[in-house]
Amino acid sequence: MNKKPSEKDVHEVIERRSTGKTSFAQFLEELHTIGIIQYDIDVATGRATYKAENSELNTEPQVNFVISNQFDRDHALQSIANITLPFLDFLRELGNAGIVSYTVNINERKAVYTGINGDQIVEPLQL
Repeated sequence: MNKKPSEKDVHEVIERRSTGKTSFAQFLEELHTIGIIQYDIDVATGRATYKAENSELNTEPQVNFVISNQFDRDHALQSIANITLPFLDFLRELGNAGIVSYTVNINERKAVYTGINGDQIVEPLQL
């Protein structure tokens, strides 16, 4: 897909998700429709990078969470299972589990969560 999404389009999709108007699956479908193929999230700040085939858009930091210096795989898996939580609550839970970032690859239908020491959890997206 060679479509270059506009900043307005991306922010409209994010807004619908953050206000609970769309589910996570709908959010991914809407991102895909406007040309986003992947996004990366910094858990400590909530800053996101949305990537299309030939462009990317960065959002502003939203928070300043402390990341646990201990990676807790079980807590991380429980947090990931709660993807329906509001975004900032979801990030806080990930940070408490020692997750520093995650990448959602829409085309490959997977998310990769990276822990404080480089540990990774790869989760297939349930759409």
